[in-house]
Amino acid sequence: MQYKWLCLMLAALMLPSFGWAEEEEIMHAPIPRLPKILIASPVEGQTWEKGGKLTVEASCEGAVEMRAILRFPNGGELYMSTAEENAAGEKSQLQWVFSQDPNGPEPEDRYFTTGAELVIIAHLSDGTQISKSVGIISPKDQLLKDIFAEALANSKDSRYRFAPAQEDWHVGVCKNFVMRLFDTFSGAYRMAEYPELELYMPKNKSKKDSAPYDYGIEWRPEGPSDGAPFEIAAQFKYDPDLSKAENMENCRKVLHSVKRGDFFQMVGYYYYGNGPHSMLFMTDYDPVTDEVHWTDSNMKGERIDGVRWGYIQYDAVKTAEWFVEAICTKNRGCTIYRLRDDLYVQ
Repeated sequence: MQYKWLCLMLAALMLPSFGWAEEEEIMHAPIPRLPKILIASPVEGQTWEKGGKLTVEASCEGAVEMRAILRFPNGGELYMSTAEENAAGEKSQLQWVFSQDPNGPEPEDRYFTTGAELVIIAHLSDGTQISKSVGIISPKDQLLKDIFAEALANSKDSRYRFAPAQEDWHVGVCKNFVMRLFDTFSGAYRMAEYPELELYMPKNKSKKDSAPYDYGIEWRPEGPSDGAPFEIAAQFKYDPDLSKAENMENCRKVLHSVKRGDFFQMVGYYYYGNGPHSMLFMTDYDPVTDEVHWTDSNMKGERIDGVRWGYIQYDAVKTAEWFVEAICTKNRGCTIYRLRDDLYVQ
């Protein structure tokens, strides 16, 4: 019995305390509130404003000086600063508008055609400094961003998602779809090399001018000096002097060079249809999966009362090899058209 009682006593001593004893008061030192930089403008991921400007609005409590720096991919910088002393705790404001230089020596110096990083630096009264940055995307990237958003909206719009595609003017026709996407936003942009020209997308080369190849391999030969901000990034035309395997390899190289935002013109025989087709690639070619993603109209379709109707596809996906097998036949081919990099917001 005594042994049992001793065990109970030892067990009780080993139990954790539940606050029966008087708690010792613990003093916590206040945690200092660190100042923060607030950037009201621009917002992350936007591009240059109309006229090629960038409005900067930022603030930071207790800053004695604030600076705004624009850093470009080529290593160039633009900056401004405020140097007015502020009383402790007062909010320091920075407002500035970065503008293009119309008197720059070269076109690329006159216009903002690339993205940039905006860095706000605040110098505090204790001698320390803090910073915050936002990314500005290029005009070309903004144009493609808007185009893809419009394609998604079209794919959900009853006027476009399944529309007549029989006649040249029907909205469901594939080339009309990609032209509409481009035309919706192109008016806000110009090329630095040809700032006086409005932008447009050429129509397809005529059947007569396409001979001996089939109609639909390429657009009319109109380039930047005509207002078309596209360059041929790659092209394949079936060469009868080469073997089938050699032609397929040449076609394969074209598909493997696909980049996000490439406009694609092709003539092929595929289980959805047979003939010319226009589309817009949404991603770079993926060498791991051999896949490409795109948006288009009227690759898939059906006939209603003898009239062709076409569906919009958004983020469709197939392998590059699928396209090679569809395109690589006599008198057929494809062309990749890529937007120039010197677009700017006018």
